[in-house]
Amino acid sequence: MSDRDNNFSNLEIIDNSISPTSNSKQTIYITELDDEFVAIDYSSDRKSPKIVPLSKVNFKSEMDLALQEPPQISGNLPGRPQSTKKGLVMGMGLGLVIAVGVNYLFSSMSHKNAVLVSSEDVPPAQVAPKTVTVVEVTSRPIEKTIEASGTVYASELIPVMTPAVGLQIKNILADEGNFVTKGQILTKLDDSTLQAELIQAQGRVRQAEARLAELKAGTRSEEIARAKERVISAEAAVLQAESDLELVNKRAERNRALETEGAISRDRLDEILTQERISRANLEQAKASVQEAKQALAQMQAGERPEVISQAQAEVMQAKGKLKYIQAQLKDTIVTAPASGIVAERNAKLGELTSPSKTLFSIIENGILELRLKVPETLIGEIRPQQKVNIIADNLNIPTITGIVREIDPIVDGDSRQATVKVDLPSKLNLKPGMFLRAAITTSQTTGETVPTKALLPQPDGTALAFVVQPDNTVKGRLVKMGEILPNDHIEVISGLQSGDRIVLKGAAYLKDGDQVTINQDVTKQ
Repeated sequence: MSDRDNNFSNLEIIDNSISPTSNSKQTIYITELDDEFVAIDYSSDRKSPKIVPLSKVNFKSEMDLALQEPPQISGNLPGRPQSTKKGLVMGMGLGLVIAVGVNYLFSSMSHKNAVLVSSEDVPPAQVAPKTVTVVEVTSRPIEKTIEASGTVYASELIPVMTPAVGLQIKNILADEGNFVTKGQILTKLDDSTLQAELIQAQGRVRQAEARLAELKAGTRSEEIARAKERVISAEAAVLQAESDLELVNKRAERNRALETEGAISRDRLDEILTQERISRANLEQAKASVQEAKQALAQMQAGERPEVISQAQAEVMQAKGKLKYIQAQLKDTIVTAPASGIVAERNAKLGELTSPSKTLFSIIENGILELRLKVPETLIGEIRPQQKVNIIADNLNIPTITGIVREIDPIVDGDSRQATVKVDLPSKLNLKPGMFLRAAITTSQTTGETVPTKALLPQPDGTALAFVVQPDNTVKGRLVKMGEILPNDHIEVISGLQSGDRIVLKGAAYLKDGDQVTINQDVTKQ
């Protein structure tokens, strides 16, 4: 049987006394198909059944003819036996069976079972032209696409953190979904402790700077004058000590002579010698004082040593470094947006303590999102940057989104054998990271023939059958090789049809080559 015959393979045979496989010359099914009653004629010399539309009028007419006297037929007709009495009786029996079948069918319009009618000698029915709807094959642009699915990601997701440790979150000034500009304040931290430390650091800086300035300025003139006076006074003390020592030396010489002569005692001489030693010591001390006073004067006149000044400078730098550190900590208590964009996440909570490892906010830079599609490695070679992508968001009440291929990930996943294709999404859409979307990547665009999908009858070998209307209003079946499935229930025709061909759109399932058809309306353009 042909594919068309398969449409009737599930019919229930009410009368099993005669079947299509019997040795009778003619077997007829009467059944209802697509809200229309038809007779299916299985003749022994026919490879495929003949489908004859019937109407209530046709049934009544045939019933009346069966009950009337059959006409006299003279001679033998080609391919038919001569009319006999036996044939007349059988013809009347067939009429009665048809009449009973019609009564049964029209008493229940929804009944789908078939009535089997058989006769060894029944004249073939005259088949009226079938009424069909046709459509014209046209050429149109055809986009070759690759279907894929993927997840929405932020093109650049910027984490917002603070280096401040152990500070309490005081104010939150942005929330998820808000668009923020670069430098806009997102949150403030408690800075009371840092403000006190700032005052102390500023005082240390001023103190160190004052000491350095004093060292660089050197000793004042008044102090130098006093140092000179101390040198003069020390020199005068040396002269006095030298005079005293000279006098004591003379007394000691005289008393040594007197002690030799026995004029004085030894004790008296010892006393004088002791005074001599004391005077000598006083002289040495006076000389030392002079040297010390001169060195002090020279130091004042030369100023502080470079090492002392360098040390004072280091103290100033250290104090300023501490001040800047505290100022930086204070700056960190005000968390701002590093770039303009949409706040995707807000993890900051009032009263929490900060940590350098905690992300307070996540910002989608400039609100730009991308779709990451998973494409089999065998199809990657057909995809190029800047190709158009039609995206469908099933969960959103928005039209089809058009994106652009930005780049193809150079690494193919070793487990799934799929590569990631990154597609730029248009801005100002109600899309969020994590959404699942379906897409079709347009790899090329050509011009080809297209027809409505329902105009083709699929065949087991993967092709399809279309009935082309000929100039004499007969139909001829053509095998069609199908291509890309297109929107609006159309399909590309690779071969088998040409632009301008008229093919049957509705009613093709009941046709075979050579059938006469009537077009119920003007040719429809796609």
